[in-house]
Amino acid sequence: MSFLSKALRTLEVPVSERETLSVLQNPDLQPIKPQYRIWGFWSNFGYWGIISLSMVTWLSASSSLSLGLNVREIIGAYILGDLLTLAFTLANSYPGTDWHIGYTVCQRISFGIYGSGLGILVRVLLSIVNAGSNAWMGGLATSLLLSAWSPSYMNMSNTFSPGIAMTRRDFVGFIIFQIICALCYLIKPHKMNIPLVTSCFSCFFAMLGMVIFLVNKADGYGDLFTLETELKGSKRAWTWVYIITIWFSSVSPGSTNQADYSRFASSKTKLWAGTVLALLIPTTVVPLFGVIGASCTKAAYGEQMWVPTDIVLYWLNQHYDAATRCAATFIAFAFIYSQVCLNVVTCGFAGGMDLAGVLPKYINIRRGALITTALSFAVQPWNFYNTSSSFLTVMSSFGVITTPIISIIVCDYFIIRKGKYRISHAFKIKDSDYYYTWGVNWRAMVAFVCATAPGLPGMAWQINNHYFSNAQGIINFYYGDTFFAFLISFFIYWGLCLWKPVTITQEVDKKDYYNAMTGKELVKYGVEPCDEKSLNSSDEVEQISTHLEESKINRILHRFHK
Repeated sequence: MSFLSKALRTLEVPVSERETLSVLQNPDLQPIKPQYRIWGFWSNFGYWGIISLSMVTWLSASSSLSLGLNVREIIGAYILGDLLTLAFTLANSYPGTDWHIGYTVCQRISFGIYGSGLGILVRVLLSIVNAGSNAWMGGLATSLLLSAWSPSYMNMSNTFSPGIAMTRRDFVGFIIFQIICALCYLIKPHKMNIPLVTSCFSCFFAMLGMVIFLVNKADGYGDLFTLETELKGSKRAWTWVYIITIWFSSVSPGSTNQADYSRFASSKTKLWAGTVLALLIPTTVVPLFGVIGASCTKAAYGEQMWVPTDIVLYWLNQHYDAATRCAATFIAFAFIYSQVCLNVVTCGFAGGMDLAGVLPKYINIRRGALITTALSFAVQPWNFYNTSSSFLTVMSSFGVITTPIISIIVCDYFIIRKGKYRISHAFKIKDSDYYYTWGVNWRAMVAFVCATAPGLPGMAWQINNHYFSNAQGIINFYYGDTFFAFLISFFIYWGLCLWKPVTITQEVDKKDYYNAMTGKELVKYGVEPCDEKSLNSSDEVEQISTHLEESKINRILHRFHK
């Protein structure tokens, strides 16, 4: 064996004797077994709740207010955006809950064994961008915590150039936060449920305490709530649509790879209940907290502060006493905890799951998460929060690319395949139903391009308003891209599948090759157990065998009658 072969063998993902490793498969990509499906109501609430109970959502209303609507209208648009997000997310959760597979495998089934690379690449890039963004905010919280502990750290001199949009103090906090996240990748993804739930509660009470203090300090809610919009007619209506699009786009990466975490759910009912409440309550309350904070700081301190850590730093600069330092420590810890959970689960692990599908022999979830974290430095996230416009541009651009992917997966699962996957064919090339044409499902590719292309000129206009400034139709399409892109990709893909149907040689596997199904699921899909020892009892084996035999007889009789 050559030196290169030995080196590559050393780099391979470690597996046990009973686990499979190939160019398309490692244990992290296979359907997860029942003992790992432990996420109940609170776990699913925590997963989606942490997206809202974070520093980014606190300051999200600042960008929306710059568009000209008043606070009431913004919150109303957010609620409509939540309902749209719920529809997309819950529909996209079924491959995970039904077949216990993640986003990478869904991509192989819908886009083809090789065509899946497109959706995986998109999701990896979004994970890297979001990882940088969340880590920067977490770094600010880390810097706040160290400032509460050490006055010399808080007053650290800035040796960076004025052209760099950060201070040395905040950069140190950013590096420390990234190290904390890297250590958290030692935890298994399905075991992050308890940290998610506890971080949601700690962050909520920290935010609530800040708001109560600020309202008392300002003797009211300030004047932001009294501002009225000057927008009229269609301009006002399209701004509503745009805010809905922004709101969905900001969470669309999580909706896109929903299967990665819906596969951990212990039941669909608990998944639905937890997700619905998390996407309706915190997403409404936290932006309101941000508006109240900015309005009250303007009234009390003469300066409108949107970033929550800036508010606490102001308190420390005014009164560096024991009480203020104690409050700052609790608030900073709560923000660090929530940002760590948010970054690890929705960015690090998500990127790791996707990268595991690129090189399964050499990358598992943990290694992929570390790669995602390392690459997040390259996006220079400290520039995201310079102005509301740059933040808005980043948020509103995600949906242009992610919405068609969600739409195609949903159409393929419910309309084309009627909720049935042949999982083993997602891990093979030769004679695979999901190989399509040279490994690519051209129907999905055409639908994706047709839905994505119309939104690209609007993205260019958002970056530089001199482009297409006189083409209001292009701008309006971009504003409503979430609605338009979903419908375009959905119906084009459906139409192409009607014109040139996909080949389905067999709807589901004959056996549960991955021991991932419960007894009820084996009966539901007419699948035989691969390993009878994995079942609960001999009675269950006999019951399943009886049901399978009855279903075979019924199919034979049905064909005979035809």
